[in-house]
Amino acid sequence: MIDQRIVEELRGIVGEKYVLTDPVDLYVYSFDASLLRAKPDVVVRPGSKEEVVEVVRLAYRERIPVVARGAGTNLVGSALPVKGGIVIDLTRLNRILEINPVDLYCRVEPGVVHAVLEEELGKHGLFWPPDPGSSDSCTIGGILSQCASGMRALKYGGAREWVLALEVVLPTGEVIRTGTPTLRWAVGYDLTRLFVGAEGTLGVITEAVLKVFPLPESMVRLTGFFERMEDACKFVGKVLQAGIVPDALEIMDRGIIKAINEWMKLGLPEVDAYVMVDYCGFEGEVGEASRKLEGLLAEAGAFGIRKATAKEEIEELYVVRREAATALPKVTGKSNLTHDFCVPISKLAEGFEAVYECASKWDIPVAILSHACVGIIHPIFSVDVFDEEDLERAEKCYEELAPKIMELGGAISGEHGVGLAHAKFMEEACGRKVLELMRGIKRVFDPENLMSPGKLKLE
Repeated sequence: MIDQRIVEELRGIVGEKYVLTDPVDLYVYSFDASLLRAKPDVVVRPGSKEEVVEVVRLAYRERIPVVARGAGTNLVGSALPVKGGIVIDLTRLNRILEINPVDLYCRVEPGVVHAVLEEELGKHGLFWPPDPGSSDSCTIGGILSQCASGMRALKYGGAREWVLALEVVLPTGEVIRTGTPTLRWAVGYDLTRLFVGAEGTLGVITEAVLKVFPLPESMVRLTGFFERMEDACKFVGKVLQAGIVPDALEIMDRGIIKAINEWMKLGLPEVDAYVMVDYCGFEGEVGEASRKLEGLLAEAGAFGIRKATAKEEIEELYVVRREAATALPKVTGKSNLTHDFCVPISKLAEGFEAVYECASKWDIPVAILSHACVGIIHPIFSVDVFDEEDLERAEKCYEELAPKIMELGGAISGEHGVGLAHAKFMEEACGRKVLELMRGIKRVFDPENLMSPGKLKLE
């Protein structure tokens, strides 16, 4: 527990209004988008880098654990204070400080909401390619901490590829800057990329310089249905082998289609797979790619193929993908427990099958959403959070499924991070020596283990 003396000192740093100790407020910060729970002792909402520095210095002096938090949309418990202490809510640091269309970067604070940044960049004919599904609420700091990506990951990569420089408050309260606003940088160790994906275990990001890109001139979206999941997965490989690099290639399975039909009454064919492909570029280039993709869909066995280039039609074809995660709890009456595996493209069908086999064995309803063009598989378990037996079966299912994914050459996380949810498999996923090296890095930056303790199995 944090005593009143510390609370008063925090109030002196950020103001009484921005120090939360009421049990109701603390309850709100005791969960994120995972199904895990952990309550902080106090929540602080700083409004500037200087206030963050002072809060971190106080925490270091008093040896109080600190967890930095954005919108809390992560799915693995990364925002949870498992050892109590101070949660630093960074959502008030929400300024877009600079947009530079010539040098192709923007400078932002960590609390900027992704969709807000995209809207502002669009006014300059620019965009930031990482596109997490929670764009309307997730913040840049959270995206960087989890190394998130989204549908555009094949063509553009994840968050790590689109960060040029960072300002970070270290556990001692010291402030460092990594990288530069230049598009190339080759000066020693790349600490910028080290902080991206560290889930707040090394420091608190207070500013980021993000590389941006010109918006494409034209876009086409194609959709189609597959009777067999195996054929849909083979289609992914055929697209890549044809030399086409789509902006997105998504697979939604039968479970998602059925949920969408029940909730929205769309009357879609309830087959194994619904596929959505996006391609962006210059108009002539898009037209050529569109013809090739349509031919590949038909050749792979797709039916009900639709193509859209107008904005309204493009949005219409996005409805299954957009509403997938919302439809499931609406029709099941249960909560989504979403996992995040990544397999080689050639192993996609085997990855899907492993999910279905384990879910069937443990009697866990499951639907799958996949960023198929990069091999990411999101099994969405439907679980009753008030039923301990249901939760236990879901955990047993995951514990059996994760090693099967790794046996396929896959990863326990492709874009959501590790946090608490996947920490038990860190050694198996990385190897003992690599995990030892990670722990050594953690000790260099945070010898007192105050920054986001309990995450990534770094203790």
